[in-house]
Amino acid sequence: MLKLSRRNWNNVLIFAVLVLMFALYGIPQRLSQFNAPEHRLIPADSELLMVAFANTRLIKAGPQWQLQPQRQKPVDAAQLAVAWQHSLLTPVEVPADKSRVPVAQASVQLVGQTAPLIWLLYPAADTDGGQFLLQQAGQSQFYQLTAAQAAQLFLIDMAE
Repeated sequence: MLKLSRRNWNNVLIFAVLVLMFALYGIPQRLSQFNAPEHRLIPADSELLMVAFANTRLIKAGPQWQLQPQRQKPVDAAQLAVAWQHSLLTPVEVPADKSRVPVAQASVQLVGQTAPLIWLLYPAADTDGGQFLLQQAGQSQFYQLTAAQAAQLFLIDMAE
């Protein structure tokens, strides 16, 4: 058997309690950080059916994606659909401003759902055209998009 003095046994006990506290408190904290919810344009378990913009619709026709009507500037419809399905969003805190006016809107129809998701795109007030804010209609949370993401997702020409 291990021969330790009373002081050494106290040290072993203190060390064991610290390890137990870390195991019971620290590990679940770390795991919850890894399981933080992802913010997406459409839920990960949903299937995209259609995205309607101002003048254009992205529609799934059989196994392929199509833009109707065809645009002057060629756009890869399949790549646009993948962007809508897999884009991750960055939440941001934005002060309330009732005077915000959206520059673009997209109506997203998912398979098995009757009501579409409406996404509104706003220019960020504190930047000069480099950032955009995205908001789902009826929600208070805003998400930040770069100009390139906004142009890709909402088919807007940044030269306008």
